[in-house]
Amino acid sequence: MIVPEPSPSDVPYNDPISRSLDPGTQLVVTFEPTQQVTEFVLPTLAVSKHPNSSYEVWRDDEKIYGPAPIPPTDIDDLTATWLPARRFSSKLRIIVRNLSDTTTRTYSIQPIGWEVTGQ
Repeated sequence: MIVPEPSPSDVPYNDPISRSLDPGTQLVVTFEPTQQVTEFVLPTLAVSKHPNSSYEVWRDDEKIYGPAPIPPTDIDDLTATWLPARRFSSKLRIIVRNLSDTTTRTYSIQPIGWEVTGQ
């Protein structure tokens, strides 16, 4: 169950990316709405779960998660992260840090939600 539910006119959003991170490096990814909208609804944010990692999430200019040693939800789970869903208007920024001293890792980030069209 997702709260709130999208309306039939809303535009689905699912834009996964994967990047390799060397030991001691970080990845900063910014997602922005692609439609001419004023609101983006994000019930699920999945990120690869690795030991010795840090996860942080910002909506617009407000921190909403972390830094934490686990992601909001794991890519393999894809469960709702926030009930009710989080909303943002201009950008979603995810910061992932590989805190390992020796291991290069691949991190996948998958925001799943919708853009409100207002129709």
